[in-house]
Amino acid sequence: MSLPELPAPSFTDGRGLYPERLSASVPRGLTDLVKAAASAEGVATSEFIRRAIAARVSMFQYAATLNESE
Repeated sequence: MSLPELPAPSFTDGRGLYPERLSASVPRGLTDLVKAAASAEGVATSEFIRRAIAARVSMFQYAATLNESE
């Protein structure tokens, strides 16, 4: 499965590439699983999570596009 690459926003005010913060509570043990998966993929945990969320959101966007064409 190819994960989508999100375009980097252009911020010149010092906020960096990802200025917004998102927090969520997760089941026990998920943090360790995500860290292990990110390590296996060779990316930071935060990047792994961004990619996973982007992939999931893109499925909803694709489904909405299909529904519009019906």
